[in-house]
Amino acid sequence: MDVNVTVQYKQSEINGLFNEVESLKKQRVNLKDQIDAKTEKIIAHILKNGNVLAYKDNVPHVLTVVGRTSTKFDKASFADRVGVPQKDLNLIGVAELVEEKKTTSDEMEEFLIDESKQVLKARKAKKSDIDLLGGRAL
Repeated sequence: MDVNVTVQYKQSEINGLFNEVESLKKQRVNLKDQIDAKTEKIIAHILKNGNVLAYKDNVPHVLTVVGRTSTKFDKASFADRVGVPQKDLNLIGVAELVEEKKTTSDEMEEFLIDESKQVLKARKAKKSDIDLLGGRAL
């Protein structure tokens, strides 16, 4: 009987830990959404009004917006073209397609997509930055 109580206690403890982990995952998603929304608001302000001066732990920082470009491979379109499932388009799967002469590197380059994204950048402010942007502090 004592063993049964211990097993049930452990199961209950594990169940509690599992529920805590799931709750933390939901909180993380909510925090990510809030961070993204506030970052977008800051980016919109900077694009409209120019660079701003913000303070982090009483240290002045200059906030700027920079464009980042990343190249992504469109697996869905490529999979449709060569007639294989997306999950098979790993390194080995693509190598097999090339060996079977179903595709070439030139054909694969057609499915590379450049995506541009505005990113918030913060750097410590210099004295000249503070003098220049002093009136536009957040």
